[in-house]
Amino acid sequence: MASFVVVGAGLSGLVCAARLIRAGHEALVLEAQPAVGGRLRPIVTEHGPLEPAVGEIGEGDVNLRALVAALGLEPKESPLVERSHALVLGGKLHRPPPLRPWEVLVPRLSPRIDRPIDAVFWRRPRWRLRRGVVRGLWDASRKRGVEVPDSVRALDDQTWSRASIRAFGTRWCATRLAPALLARTGLDLSAESAAIVVMMLVRLWSGGGRTLPLAGGLASLVERLAAALPVRLGARVEALESTAEGVRVRYRTGGREESVFADAAVVALPPSEILRVCPKLTPAERGHLESFQPRRAIVVHRFVSDPAWLLRGLAGVTFVPGEIPDMRDLRILGRPSPSSSSSPSSSLSPDPFWIRISFERESVDEHWGLSDQVLIAKVDAAFRGSPIGDLPAGPSRVERIPELMSVQGRGALERRALFECRSERSPRLAFATEAFTTPDLEGRVTAGMRGAAAAIDSLGDVPVRAEGGGANADPPGERP
Repeated sequence: MASFVVVGAGLSGLVCAARLIRAGHEALVLEAQPAVGGRLRPIVTEHGPLEPAVGEIGEGDVNLRALVAALGLEPKESPLVERSHALVLGGKLHRPPPLRPWEVLVPRLSPRIDRPIDAVFWRRPRWRLRRGVVRGLWDASRKRGVEVPDSVRALDDQTWSRASIRAFGTRWCATRLAPALLARTGLDLSAESAAIVVMMLVRLWSGGGRTLPLAGGLASLVERLAAALPVRLGARVEALESTAEGVRVRYRTGGREESVFADAAVVALPPSEILRVCPKLTPAERGHLESFQPRRAIVVHRFVSDPAWLLRGLAGVTFVPGEIPDMRDLRILGRPSPSSSSSPSSSLSPDPFWIRISFERESVDEHWGLSDQVLIAKVDAAFRGSPIGDLPAGPSRVERIPELMSVQGRGALERRALFECRSERSPRLAFATEAFTTPDLEGRVTAGMRGAAAAIDSLGDVPVRAEGGGANADPPGERP
């Protein structure tokens, strides 16, 4: 039995620690924040907890669904939900049907949404270029294993925005493809490698676009995971030193410095934080982590209690660039509408809920230093006179996210393969971050599973300490 320290109690870190303990090892989780969950941690407000994301998982998210089922959180009688997502285009609010797989073959037959002045949608699709994307989608849907098909790897040398626009044209991408991905992930994936987005699309379509609601939301998932794990909250890791004998993690808690020594460690943090806590990485490891582009975000939450608001019952609204200045999308974090309802009005819940409004990526830097009051006033002014109309009055909260995601960019799969095959490695150290998988919930679970396997492999045949001297032992594992 070996001892492990997992740095970070987000979804990836918790999954990693649970896998290590399930394999018969000891694991201690260190978390800098006062609660577990990372970016899934709910915000406490006077109106109840504010969930940072919709409490649902995709039907095609295999690893995430298996985790939910293992924790006993999968509702047995609750039907799958097909959430309707609207689109603002041409000064109108459209409610197009969900994106279907056959549309990639014949985009011309998909629901058409036009606007009078069509200067933006000038690029037409090319079938010769579309074949590569369609072949990648087909092969990825047939080979759902760990190995990435060659047709998907062939898309790795271009960004998703370039590959999708050249294959399907600007019109269909702007009105069908981009809104569907944004509605499912909440992320702007235009700068991601096309190969990574193709794998995310396959999962989206394998579940038919349907989602499974979780009782208690995603917060219940991380809480149930953490309940069976030794987690030390308020422990901000300052440095991690890995040697052939073990790993020493120095952290600060309660105003004092402490340290813990373990056989191996897993860092479940964004790449920028990994670089901070691991100052002695090998050149190959440091170079790979520095290749990730951190992307920050600004979101404004508004508490809605108006039972007759126009958008009740929707999952959210995507804004085609230029329609609502500086705004990217609006997501509704309330209770979803059951797809089995015969009419939209019969499924509406009178319960209050939160909405989440995201700023456009290009305008985040411009607005980052503004006060909360100015940002809230700017959001209200942007929606005033829009197809959605004035936002309902209610309490608002502004959240500035220093690193919403780590953009991998073109060539991500090739760089990842070189990283995994590197000859020089930091001893007894592994990484569990979604930057090595896909930037969604399924990617975080997968990253945790792979991080646990890599940590166990990092020990190899080297001897470990005797049972009872693990990282979570008290006091033998602790060394001040």
